[in-house]
Amino acid sequence: MLRWNKLWRLWIGTVVCVLSGWAQAGVLPGPLVTPQWLHAHAREVQIVDLRDNLNTLSDDPKFTTVNGRKVLDAVGGHIVDALSVNFWGLRQKRDIDGKTVDFLLPTADAFQASMQAVQLQQDKPIVIAPTGDDATSLQEAAFFAWELQLFGVPAEQIALLDGGTHAWIAAGYPVDTDAIAPMTSSAWKASAPNPELLATTAQVQAAQRAHKPLLDARPLAQFAGLERTPVVPVFGRLDGSRALPAELLYRQAADGSWRFLTPAQYKTVFALGGVTRLQPGILYCNTGQYAAGAWFVLSRILDLKGLREYPGGMNEWVQRGLPIASF
Repeated sequence: MLRWNKLWRLWIGTVVCVLSGWAQAGVLPGPLVTPQWLHAHAREVQIVDLRDNLNTLSDDPKFTTVNGRKVLDAVGGHIVDALSVNFWGLRQKRDIDGKTVDFLLPTADAFQASMQAVQLQQDKPIVIAPTGDDATSLQEAAFFAWELQLFGVPAEQIALLDGGTHAWIAAGYPVDTDAIAPMTSSAWKASAPNPELLATTAQVQAAQRAHKPLLDARPLAQFAGLERTPVVPVFGRLDGSRALPAELLYRQAADGSWRFLTPAQYKTVFALGGVTRLQPGILYCNTGQYAAGAWFVLSRILDLKGLREYPGGMNEWVQRGLPIASF
């Protein structure tokens, strides 16, 4: 009888664990959540604040008064109990042909160490909160979402707070200005990079030879060779690529926060921009950020399968001395 009791408790424990896992996986309503949803479900997820200036975590929000109404200008503080990830820690320097190149994809071990240091927990749904002050913050959050998925987190366990902390504050919810300083680390584990999400330089070259879809997610002026960046100090694009301009992917809401569009709006905007048929292919930009924003829109919001990102982008391509197309 004692043996059967132990087996019964073991079986019950297993069922509870499985049901708990299903419940966790089903917490998120989709790839985007609203401030209202997050406020109601904050205890069921781990909120991860993602920004490129950690100094603002302890600042007060900045407001101005317009026609007698207080309007949020810039995010300060963070959502209560949020974890903190520094966007600049999501890339690392690596050696390419004897040259040290910055802004490249981290190894699985390096990414794992970073996530453990911020106390990310395994198998608990993640809501990434960008500042939402500009479109760049949404791209940065999308890049983090792509890396999490690349290193093993299931897509259904990752969502972005649409409008970010800006929309959270504008909705009247509180923020904390205490420093986020974890005293311990977690046991979070990264998997080897998922090859279905990642494109190598050799795969980009193969796509060029086979005339397969290669999408440039930078601003249109960069694709056209009219502008360049300090990181990639040359004009041009990858030969055979088509533009998927970053300008088409985001909008500023009435509360001042930057947000993604709806699926129906994307289809209309893409058609107006000349992108009438969405196809799986390889996305690239300068260092991965613009491309990740496009990946999030196409893969997570529009559910387009078969997309890969070339995270080294123009930065890695140029450092390898490979040819680019220009006027």
